[in-house]
Amino acid sequence: MISIKLEEFIDTKNFEKLGELHELLSEEKLSAGDTGVNYRVINHWDEKGIIRYSRKGKVSNRKYSFVDFIWIKIVNELRTFGVSLPVIQKMANEIYTELPVKDVFENFAQTIKSNPNMFKDFEGEDKEGFLEFFKSDEYKTADWSDFPYQFNFLQMLITEIIASRKSVAIIVFKDGEWFPYIKENEHLYSDELLYKKEFHSQIRVNITDLIFNFILDDYLIEYLNGLHLFTPQERKLLYYIKEGDYKKVFVLFKSKKNEPIEIKKSKVAQEQLIRILREKEYKEFILVDKKNREFRIKESDKDEPKPVKERKMLVPNDDPNSKRKFKVITVKE
Repeated sequence: MISIKLEEFIDTKNFEKLGELHELLSEEKLSAGDTGVNYRVINHWDEKGIIRYSRKGKVSNRKYSFVDFIWIKIVNELRTFGVSLPVIQKMANEIYTELPVKDVFENFAQTIKSNPNMFKDFEGEDKEGFLEFFKSDEYKTADWSDFPYQFNFLQMLITEIIASRKSVAIIVFKDGEWFPYIKENEHLYSDELLYKKEFHSQIRVNITDLIFNFILDDYLIEYLNGLHLFTPQERKLLYYIKEGDYKKVFVLFKSKKNEPIEIKKSKVAQEQLIRILREKEYKEFILVDKKNREFRIKESDKDEPKPVKERKMLVPNDDPNSKRKFKVITVKE
């Protein structure tokens, strides 16, 4: 990886998310089949030292974390573009490197001191005690060897996406050098690095796109809720679209410059909807279901939808002949 200090990218928002989501992102519970990549290909990648996974149990029982899942998707994209395995192996060694905890806290403390207002959004437990810890410079002599969490570079990038919905990509150059790219943080990159990005040939894999493209797959449903990528109201809307239980959706935007649009029922409707949700520029969705009933979902709605006479619920699918792990049922109140 081209010299870059990812710890400098950590602000109060994604710092909190790193701890909050550590267990969910790290727990190994996805199978090779869930990745969509042939297990023989994964075995080959493993032999080359590219894939990280728990080595407990037999080969068929390998389990992957959400972070590993995203890495496998990244590797698959890179191979599609013809990036060689030795280059990807080098990337794997670097992207799974643990973040230097002491440096992370050092940079975090400096950020707080130079811009105290950034800390106002921090919602962790014992906020005042945490702040005082950094103000007193106690962190400089603290023993971080027993720190309960270890974060690697890929986990930090995924957390950045979840916390901010920013576009986060990995750029790979012909010479095998690579670096993570976040446009909003360009001011943290060196002039030499920005010059290389601008004028040298490259391959770019967008991690944000990978996460949002696959988060609605059945085997990732629990991540959809746990990662809080969408509000409860937005998730409700996505369930309707995923199951095809609608006729059309009207979208009203915050800016008067953007005319309202209609999303008709189609194969690309889900992709269109997710793009609008990611950009967070909508004011309201109006969904018309198959019975011509209207459901209004506003950007400002933060709470769970109020009960209606009938509502949709996602439950485990007990049909042994079905490929889906979950199904939507209608519940009468």
